[in-house]
Amino acid sequence: MTTGRSTYAGFTATIKLVGTGRRGSRDLDFDEARAAMTALLAGETSAAQAGAFLIAMRLKGEAPQELAGFAAALRDAAAPLEADVGARPLVACAGAYDGVLSTPHLSVAAAVAAAACGAGVVMHCGTTLGPKRGVTQGDVLGALGGCATPTPQQSAQMLERAGVTLVHTPAVQPGWERLAAIRDEVGVRGPLHAAERLQDFFGARRFVVGFTHSPYSDRMLGALGRLGAQRAVTVRGIEGSDVVRPGRPTAFAAQGALDLPEQLGDRLPVEGGAQVSGRATRAVLAGELNGAVEQAVTLSAGLRLYAAGLVDDPRVGAQRGAVAL
Repeated sequence: MTTGRSTYAGFTATIKLVGTGRRGSRDLDFDEARAAMTALLAGETSAAQAGAFLIAMRLKGEAPQELAGFAAALRDAAAPLEADVGARPLVACAGAYDGVLSTPHLSVAAAVAAAACGAGVVMHCGTTLGPKRGVTQGDVLGALGGCATPTPQQSAQMLERAGVTLVHTPAVQPGWERLAAIRDEVGVRGPLHAAERLQDFFGARRFVVGFTHSPYSDRMLGALGRLGAQRAVTVRGIEGSDVVRPGRPTAFAAQGALDLPEQLGDRLPVEGGAQVSGRATRAVLAGELNGAVEQAVTLSAGLRLYAAGLVDDPRVGAQRGAVAL
């Protein structure tokens, strides 16, 4: 005969907190979330426990303090990165780590345009993830003849030389690849899908992060605010990337929605892939492409300049980005 509710110890107790259904589950506080992600990264859980936790969080949904705690654990575990960037304000930029599939990935182009206007832009991604397995910023750099998976030293050299860089997250984040394999097996997006976008590589305190589903804008802004961001922008980007949709650009900051010009009727090419993205990046940076591609790149560059504090209005930033192109 049962005399009371079952009790568990260790990580199983954490799973129970978030995985007992609508009535029995509760949100983790910041410290609990940080401890949970620390255990996952350190390999202190079994694959079954990790998968159960990821699915439970997916079903419950992440609260801002949980995302902040998860991101804090990622930052705690990451190898420190340093570079001499002079007066450039650093902006960390990331979209969905599973990449962009159906159109050109234009994040590299937006980063270069913003860097030409004085920002320091730190992109980050990993090896592409399921379920989408789209093109990442690293894939685009590889298509342009650069290094798709730079070492930490190469990332620092690129930032010092060009004002823009890519961090290959598996190279600096212990435990990321193990969890990536589990995430692929689970097959649904979980808390890491949002938290990994909140990394502060090279000490960045300004952010542009992409999202797909509306609740994540407030959640990520809330998490970044708790983590001490100086300015943060969320972008309802192309396939969850950090590049705005030119026909209906949507972005938010702490004070609410940002005013961005629409370019109705213009659509991005419906062809994707690393080589297509590389060609589009090279062409728009050479001033050889206009229309939707140029609009997406200049608006996205403007958001990076706004996040960097170099302009007070992203529209002005977009104008500067257009001049840079």
